[in-house]
Amino acid sequence: MRSGGRRGDPAGAPDPRRWKALWVTLATGFMSLLDVTIVAVALPSMQRDLGTSASSVQWVVSGYALAFALVLVPAGRLGDAMGRRRIFLCALAAFVLCSAGAGAAPSITWLVVARLAQGACAGCLAPQNSALIQQMFRGAERGRAFGLFGAVVGVSSAVGPITGGLILALAHGTQGWRWIFYVNVPVGALALLLGLRLLPKVAPGRRERLDLPGVTLLGTGVLVLMLPLVFAESGGLHRLWWLFPLGALL
Repeated sequence: MRSGGRRGDPAGAPDPRRWKALWVTLATGFMSLLDVTIVAVALPSMQRDLGTSASSVQWVVSGYALAFALVLVPAGRLGDAMGRRRIFLCALAAFVLCSAGAGAAPSITWLVVARLAQGACAGCLAPQNSALIQQMFRGAERGRAFGLFGAVVGVSSAVGPITGGLILALAHGTQGWRWIFYVNVPVGALALLLGLRLLPKVAPGRRERLDLPGVTLLGTGVLVLMLPLVFAESGGLHRLWWLFPLGALL
């Protein structure tokens, strides 16, 4: 009796839809990394429209990067413990909702909170992207898949400001910056629907336990190292310089 491997199981036959599924991970990776830089050109518009200060609006960029870095490693462990496909789809759905929330923000506080949540979702997506590629491909195909993913990472960072400027030019008015976030909604929703259909399902097996003390310690270390850098952009580094040696100890 022949025994076929489960879909997406490295021990079985390769998933016949793996290349289509790859485009889901590439699109999601592009969107989440694009959002690191796409908002930079819109900061003056946000500041005027929301009536806030330059130091406050800077958190729209810094908060996203901080949350992204804070959850990156713990999210990888969470994917190992709970399933990469599950975490990927949940994080993508939350990213879409946070993008809509950021676009509809009535105040700078709302916008910064939405961006923090959006960054955390992007940080959850990043390790799942790599892990899903590792899971779906083998041998030379894996190298080609990671090569495509690397190209997407490079391009997304480079074209962010250009894309943001183009959206502002097309969306006339003082509130055109909101479309920088709204554009993620249809793209993310489509990726979510395709992900539900194409991403490989792995039968429940032995799950690795999540090391909560280790994750907490690592997250604290990342926070105390990055927080002074974030505050440096608003001139507040002198108040938090003491966090650098604390982070080194952690």
